[in-house]
Formats: sequence, structure tokens, C-alpha cells
Amino acid sequence: MSKQDRIIVYLVGFGIGLLLVTMILGRRAAQNEQVEDPWLRHQQEAAVAGAEPIPEAAPVALRTGRLLGYGTLPEGQEPVEKVWLLNFKESYPYVRVVQSLINDEIVVTAADQVVIRLAKSVDVTALKPALDQLGLRLRNFNRKERIAVVGVLTTDLDAVPKTIEALQPWSELFESVSADPIKFRERPFN
Repeated sequence: MSKQDRIIVYLVGFGIGLLLVTMILGRRAAQNEQVEDPWLRHQQEAAVAGAEPIPEAAPVALRTGRLLGYGTLPEGQEPVEKVWLLNFKESYPYVRVVQSLINDEIVVTAADQVVIRLAKSVDVTALKPALDQLGLRLRNFNRKERIAVVGVLTTDLDAVPKTIEALQPWSELFESVSADPIKFRERPFN
């Protein structure tokens, strides 16, 4: 076999291989397009179930999130706030948007964690018994700033306030416990 024949065989093999790979990838892409997106279905079900859209006054970036839950709090009483739980792939994954029904104020926080500012003489290790008793997980801490970030009790709409309330019996260990605020840039995202 001459050098020219080898090159021709190589190019023909390369072409056939490229064609097969292109066909396989095209077929997979077509199948993926036909598969129903479960998040889209979840959003549509939530909308049918009465979920309201994110308020116009909220940052525009929030409208790209996938709706995980919607409701009013407190449950079973006269509502004082609307709550949306959102999921994002590119930025912070779980976001809680709360709109006050009293003054229309909108607060955006993490939906899956709270921030504890420890008392002056308390080390983060002193929180362990409380966290163990509640079944909470310490996610992060900063000894210098005396801050601990803790996961929440559940994935419900009221998980953040319930977690804050559940930590109150150990209030001598901290100065404050609050929702973890999410801050938005002044300029639009590029």
C-alpha cells in the first residue's frame, strides 16, 4: 500500500467516524428536546396552583429562577407575607423572596441557611450541642468575625423563621440570628 493510499484510507475513515459521531450527537440532542423538563412542569403546576409572579419591584435577576414553592405566611391565619422559593443554576442555588403584605417591602435571602453572630466570649464549638439537638449542620464559620452559617430545619416556605425560632433557647450563645441576605449589584448583570 502506498503512502497516498494510506492517506486516502485514513481520510475516508476519519470522514466516516466524524459522520457517525455527528449522527449520534444529533440523535441525542433530538431526544433531549423531546424530554419534558421537570422544572418547567413544576413551574406550570405551581402557576396553576395559584402561584403569583415575582413582584415587579424585585430585582430582575430573580425572574430567571425556577419556582420551587410559593405561599403566604403564617399558614392558617391572616397572611402577612408572600414567599417564593426559587432555584438558580448559575448563582446562589436556593433563594427565598419575601414580600410584606403590610408595606410591600421585598427581602431576598438564602432559603437554606441562617447566619448566627456569636456572643463576644463564645467560640463556634459551643454551638455544637444546640445544632446536634436540632439536627442542624454548621456550614461555615469565621472565628475572627464571630459568624457561623447554619443550614435550616426543613425545605418548607417557613424554614428560615422556624430555624431562627428553634435556636432561641440558646440565645445566650449569640448576639443575633438572622436570614442570610443576598445582595444584588447596582449595575445590571452582563
